[in-house]
Amino acid sequence: MSIREKPACEMNDRRMWPILIAVWATFLVYGLFAAPLPAVNEPHYLCKSKHFWQSDWCDRDFFLVSPNAHTVFYATIGGLTRFVSFTQAAVIGRIVVTFVLAWGWTRCLSLMFFAPWSVLWSAWIFLVFSACGNFSGEWLVGGVEGKVPCYGFLLAALGDAFRRRLMLGAAWAGLAVSFHPVVGIWSLLAFTLSGIIEQFIETTRNKRRLAESNTLNEEPINVKANLLTGAGQGPFSFPGSFLVPCLILIVLALPGLIPVYRLLTEAVSAETRRAGTYIQVYYRLAHHLDPMLFPLRSYVCYALLVVIWLCSCRWEGRTIAKKRLDLIVFWSVIFALAGILIGWGPRPPVRMPFYDQRMNLLKFYPFRLADVLIPIAVAVGLVSVLERTAFNATSPKTWRGFITHPLWILTLIFVAGLWRAHLSSETNRYSREDRADWLDVCAWIDKHLPPNALVQTPTNGWAFKWFARRAEYVAFKDCPQDAAGIVEWNTRLNFLQKWFEKNYEDEFYSAGELKSLRQTTGLTHLLTDRLGPLELEPIYRNGTFQVYDLTSLDSPAN
Repeated sequence: MSIREKPACEMNDRRMWPILIAVWATFLVYGLFAAPLPAVNEPHYLCKSKHFWQSDWCDRDFFLVSPNAHTVFYATIGGLTRFVSFTQAAVIGRIVVTFVLAWGWTRCLSLMFFAPWSVLWSAWIFLVFSACGNFSGEWLVGGVEGKVPCYGFLLAALGDAFRRRLMLGAAWAGLAVSFHPVVGIWSLLAFTLSGIIEQFIETTRNKRRLAESNTLNEEPINVKANLLTGAGQGPFSFPGSFLVPCLILIVLALPGLIPVYRLLTEAVSAETRRAGTYIQVYYRLAHHLDPMLFPLRSYVCYALLVVIWLCSCRWEGRTIAKKRLDLIVFWSVIFALAGILIGWGPRPPVRMPFYDQRMNLLKFYPFRLADVLIPIAVAVGLVSVLERTAFNATSPKTWRGFITHPLWILTLIFVAGLWRAHLSSETNRYSREDRADWLDVCAWIDKHLPPNALVQTPTNGWAFKWFARRAEYVAFKDCPQDAAGIVEWNTRLNFLQKWFEKNYEDEFYSAGELKSLRQTTGLTHLLTDRLGPLELEPIYRNGTFQVYDLTSLDSPAN
């Protein structure tokens, strides 16, 4: 192996620990700017975790009692909710998952560069891309949820696979699948296909070299044999050594795969399964799954990133690990392009040929792997070029060299990325004044409503269970992941919308109408902002919100 193909250094090298800590701190700081507590999905994951460990907590909440899709997350990191508050669990959880991500990032990307600190610079550039947007709504740093440790373990698995440590690589890959089966399986598929292609290319090249050696009669017999039997340097060079790693991977992946298998094979009618898939793909998660809803800006920006990445693939200074990573990125791009072709067509979607089959394929998120891997590959490519050119062109030993060193420009770009992330962060839909009123009314509910209360919140309610610690009848954000649950979620939303519209024809909600709503839904309380007027006095009110006790209508007099 030539010096140009050697990795910067190994993880057991003491030089890598400061870099790991720096990458970890970078991810934590970026998360604070991009996703102030609680981040958009943290109430979703951590409230589900609390119910997982304490089944009587908010046991009337429709979403919390639905089947679990991320059991490993709830059972591990989600266990923090047993001992500390949601905010504390989110902070500790972020520390843990970003460390796993930083560890995997360093373990994998240290093979891509020739200067150890380039691992940190690549993280900076990647986060700048993240601050500017994404393709299908996939993000990597910004909160605590299952996909963050999943990507960390995946990167670690790649790092060990590239080092031909198949046992460790299989273990990390199995954990990745357990924490997030969709991301994990797409990644394993990309790795497997890239390995097959790499092995085919290597075998073809060796056969050609063997034919040339036969013609020239220059190579010894044992060298010729090695070319045919073991000269490949890829991770698939020794098929016989895969049995134990595959067993390790399967065993560690099963805790995450079994719950997903149960969701996919639940005993429901074909109509319910079809309706659930339609609602998921073209309504609730359309911003992740329907390529015709992705903004033009995303297509343009990612097309530019792909062009930059393809140009970096032509650079002869790539390490062997970078070439293998590029093969995996290539397959992630193929998956995304296939997703675009599958999802592109006339609207409404039922007009598309093979509509059912295309809809069922889209629900498996074909875009999310490329959404993350393309910016990572571009960041690696840019830093690889910089460490060979600009970083060496200017000496930081002099004052002028120190001021004009490209690292300062990179630092300013990263700071600008942090500011951009902060400006584009979305913690809730409320203004500052409405947010204060929302926190106030949630605190009042937490203190005064009975633990078994069932509340319907406003359409733009935010993290109600996180702050008020009471069950919700239905919330747009909290959609189950089983087909029957998705259909029921949609039914509840439609029922409420029609009820509010129908009973507002006289611009007044009477006590009888509210009593009928309670009898139909089992609601105990209404939390409203603009809804009304109601023939019922609120039990609490602030500048924006009102709380109504529907149980007061149970008496015969009402």
